[in-house]
Amino acid sequence: MNTIKYLTPFYTFLLTCLIPLSKLSAQDWNYQAGINSANFRYQSPTGLAQKSILADAGLHHSILLNNRLIDSSKTKSKFLKKLIYQVGLSINQFNSVGETQGIPFSYSSTYAGIKLGIGVKSNLGKGFSLSYGGVMQINKLVLGSQKMGNQVFSLQGNVQFERIQWQLGGELKLVKKVNAQTALYTFFSEAWQLNTNQKDGSQFAINPTSFGFGIQYTPLQ
Repeated sequence: MNTIKYLTPFYTFLLTCLIPLSKLSAQDWNYQAGINSANFRYQSPTGLAQKSILADAGLHHSILLNNRLIDSSKTKSKFLKKLIYQVGLSINQFNSVGETQGIPFSYSSTYAGIKLGIGVKSNLGKGFSLSYGGVMQINKLVLGSQKMGNQVFSLQGNVQFERIQWQLGGELKLVKKVNAQTALYTFFSEAWQLNTNQKDGSQFAINPTSFGFGIQYTPLQ
């Protein structure tokens, strides 16, 4: 109950960001689902890196709104006409496994947050297009646990996981138009956590690689 109470203002903020955008024209709504392979990187205060943490698979889901950054009727620049932005909500599972001193361990964490991006969309012909650009994700832990041997610990209250997570990276989408309103696409993205420094002098980051498929819907104007 305390977790739900704590996250309610965060979800309210996310929805507040999206509702005004739903009124924009020439928009594409996207739902994508795929797999995260998350690289957990830890370095002790003395600079010793933990190399026994291995990436494990986790799910990725997001709902995104894409739109042109500049109205094509207001510019003659071919490059500016290609610029697009995206904003939406995402849910990510970042998991890992490993072993230390002969004891197996695993981390399982689920984050919810905002996904923002700006990039370029290029038409390839025959209904295909390629979108590529930079993305930023702002995430907050929803659920999480660590298993060490036969013991299980909650990640709620763990300062490495519970603080707001800032990730910066890039994304590539290959899109195939099905009809005037619908398109299918595959995507690949990588991101790196920016706020890695801890109060004790150590560093901790979750750097995910994500890939999967999506569907794009363009409402009739």
